[in-house]
Amino acid sequence: MTFRKSLLLLTALATIATLVGCSSSSKPITLTLNSVPTSLIVNSQTSLSASVANDKANGGVTWSCTTTPAGSPCGTFNPTTTASGASTTYTAPGILLPANTTITITATSVTNSAISQSSQPITIVAATLADGNYVFSLSGFDTSDEVPYRVAGVFTVAGGVIMQGEQDFVDFYGPLSGDQISAGTSGCSATTTPIVSCLTTTADGNLQIILVTGDSDLGISVGSVNGVEILNGSVYPLNPGKAAITEYDGSASGSGVLELQNGGFTSGTAPGPVSYAFAVGGVDQEEVDGGPFFPFAMGGVIYVDGAAGTGTISGTGSVFDANVDFSGITYQNQDFANTSIVSPADAFGRVTFTLDSASLPELILAGYVVSPNKIQLVETVDSLGGAVGGTAFTQTVPSGGFTAANSAATYVIGVQGFDTSYFLQAASQLTLASAGSVSGFVDYNDLSPNQQVSSPDPVSAATSTVDSTGRVTISGLSDGENVTYNLQLYLDGNGHALAITLDESDALGGAGYVQGGTGAFADTDLAGTYTMGTTGWDVNGDGEFDTVGPVLANGSNTFTGFNDVNWLNLDSGPLTVSDNTVTGAFTANAGGIFTGTITGIDMTTCPAFTSDAPGCTADVFNYYLIDATGDNIAIETDLNQQTLGVISQQ
Repeated sequence: MTFRKSLLLLTALATIATLVGCSSSSKPITLTLNSVPTSLIVNSQTSLSASVANDKANGGVTWSCTTTPAGSPCGTFNPTTTASGASTTYTAPGILLPANTTITITATSVTNSAISQSSQPITIVAATLADGNYVFSLSGFDTSDEVPYRVAGVFTVAGGVIMQGEQDFVDFYGPLSGDQISAGTSGCSATTTPIVSCLTTTADGNLQIILVTGDSDLGISVGSVNGVEILNGSVYPLNPGKAAITEYDGSASGSGVLELQNGGFTSGTAPGPVSYAFAVGGVDQEEVDGGPFFPFAMGGVIYVDGAAGTGTISGTGSVFDANVDFSGITYQNQDFANTSIVSPADAFGRVTFTLDSASLPELILAGYVVSPNKIQLVETVDSLGGAVGGTAFTQTVPSGGFTAANSAATYVIGVQGFDTSYFLQAASQLTLASAGSVSGFVDYNDLSPNQQVSSPDPVSAATSTVDSTGRVTISGLSDGENVTYNLQLYLDGNGHALAITLDESDALGGAGYVQGGTGAFADTDLAGTYTMGTTGWDVNGDGEFDTVGPVLANGSNTFTGFNDVNWLNLDSGPLTVSDNTVTGAFTANAGGIFTGTITGIDMTTCPAFTSDAPGCTADVFNYYLIDATGDNIAIETDLNQQTLGVISQQ
């Protein structure tokens, strides 16, 4: 081969190599946005991902969104940058957008910002309820009698229409049982004439539920229609069958929960054999020291030990404790009489627990079955004559029964009721050790001058004992300064701990949860969209207030959202405020008690509630985290007002 031919051959080979190299390196980056829904429910979350090809830098994508027309919130992403194929959580706006407004989601290459892909237009729709039966429960204060009330019931939804239902209502002046909820129509609202039972949404995207009973002793009257109860609700972002609710009319203010019924009963058959951990609280009618009403709390274990269908409660395996009236007498470790019984369920899953004992007048609780694991309770016509309500959980009893060893855990507990200063709220994080010691923290609020503003307060000098029934006695809980109290827990073996206090100076009831993620909490745990519901009293004692709505935590110490607010305000008259802005801030603690503030729900400093108020204060709160997804019990710890709330995704 001549030199010239060799040179030409080398040149040709080099050219080919260069071309091959150029062909390999010049493949363009491509980006594929995986499936995105064309409609999303307000305040909901969905997982999104995008895949990137030919990106040697492996830069992944950044996420963004826009609205058309511009100007409305378009939602948030967590995280805002993801690797190829990795998921981000998109949170839809917490409120309904103006008519004909759509959202576009865009994934953009980190390596080359000129490369992106956008979704089809997305419509944000209001939350609604799927077909099924829904159990609801509320507690609060009513307007006409200015006393506590409880209500629980169930209604059927079919095609967005409330078809039928029933409920039990009780206040201090007597039980009103057996109210039937009438059927409604489609396309109705609070302005429909005549008003009918209705399932609709408010302008901000919250649920609005109107229940018509025709009973003139409860609810409001609209035209010639009596017994109208209006509820506002915020659906939990990760559980469309559940909503935090508040009564939202002039007759009362109360807080509670609405849940899709999921079996757990057979119509015409009594439950059993089965054991329930339960706790109820409220007031009874026995007069002590001339007070306006008389605190009552009761809890225990009900063992329905008769053959299936009989509903027999022999008393064996059952136990209860009761705290009555600040009388200095508490009933501890008591037995139910063998005349106690649970009735067969009706078509809606309503049963009655008739509870007899040698200690107290007969107590009859109407129970609305939510699921095989849960029943909502409310007092009905009985000899006790009170106004109490609460919850029962089906127990899963460990082999050999409950012991200190298998009950050792950290529990987050929220309780409320009354003390000698009037209303009292408390939250605590308590760790029960297998050896019987108790450690943890507590916050309480009754607006008394000796209340400890510095918090959380470590507890000391407490011990616990555990019965085989799941009844836990905690004695000598003290914050080391002003408060000592005795607590009874009733475990269900599935992560719940119902609670009452057994003290001479207070009577409280509530619920607790086994804490998950102990010792590893960070501000990123409280991130995403939540439903927030609160209940409390203003600093002047003018009336109970209740709020409900969505909030969005940014994963970096703040959250924003709105609440629908109902303030009983016995001084100047009931007040409802919709779409009220609320903000929060917090500092994380690895132990799971975050400190911070909430602005926008102070009744006496916010102009939205008190016209001449100076401006909303940033009220001081502690957030007791239940788990590493940010679910928590929040309690106000300053002297501005009393507020206890739940911030939860499910």
